[in-house]
Amino acid sequence: MDYKNIDPAKLMETLFTEHPLELYDYLLRGTLTEVYTELKKTPKEGWMNYPSLLIDKFAIHSSSFFHLSSGIIEHHKSGEQVRMNGYDLFTVNTTFRAIMETYATFYHLFVEPSSHEEREFRFLLWKIDGLTEKSRFCINENDFEKAKTIIESDKLILANTISELESCKFYKSIERNQLNEIYNPAKKHYRWRFLFKNEKITPLSITALISHVFNTRAFINTYKYTSIHTHSNYYAIEEFDKIRGKTLSKEYTDPLTRLAIITTAMLIDDICSIDDSVKLLVLPNPVILFIKGISHSVRNFKES
Repeated sequence: MDYKNIDPAKLMETLFTEHPLELYDYLLRGTLTEVYTELKKTPKEGWMNYPSLLIDKFAIHSSSFFHLSSGIIEHHKSGEQVRMNGYDLFTVNTTFRAIMETYATFYHLFVEPSSHEEREFRFLLWKIDGLTEKSRFCINENDFEKAKTIIESDKLILANTISELESCKFYKSIERNQLNEIYNPAKKHYRWRFLFKNEKITPLSITALISHVFNTRAFINTYKYTSIHTHSNYYAIEEFDKIRGKTLSKEYTDPLTRLAIITTAMLIDDICSIDDSVKLLVLPNPVILFIKGISHSVRNFKES
């Protein structure tokens, strides 16, 4: 396609509709990379470095998703004249599920909170939950060299993090009966996914968090669909049996790529919202309008 004669404002729409993989590549390696590079120019310390680590994780998953969506060579008759690309249904879906969960975690911890204190509280609760899960690994002190040292170190870090959480300003502002919904050290009960509205806390499952963050049936159903493929559900194997060895149309593969584009646009917009030093103004205006339009449409979407 000759893009030179297309109006810039129409170019993004055209790529999104007709060539989503090209647009995804542009946003991922171009726009997201530029915005993220600006973000990293401001040094961060301690827990405030974790947004960047989650963005790194998002970018790694997204790069894998892009290459998987481009197709993998699997047929012995594939060659220079006829290139036969295989579509790895299971890994594509598993990777996109990881993309959604990574973005939802980033948004929940560092974008949605209304204050710095709330961000710190959410991060510390997330850290406590993660360290607690690690402590449940079946590892004995004599399993390998330094196992005892690692176990003792993890216990100390967990104890210090609990102390840090209970000392933070936001923790002290929550009513005890509400706090018990998500935090109970005696029972090792920690739920870092929650809604906080009108001074009320509502715990969320991972699926409920996805529904809250992405806010549309397209994403919610896609999360459930990708989970089915991740867990080798009967329906996943049945679908695999139906498409195996068949040529897949773009109508089958492109919708997931479009959702990946939307998720990437949301992340770019969020990065700019959490750091005043990062702006979209350095980008071409059609790109800015596309990113903000996509992001805000999902945020403000209401099912009819």
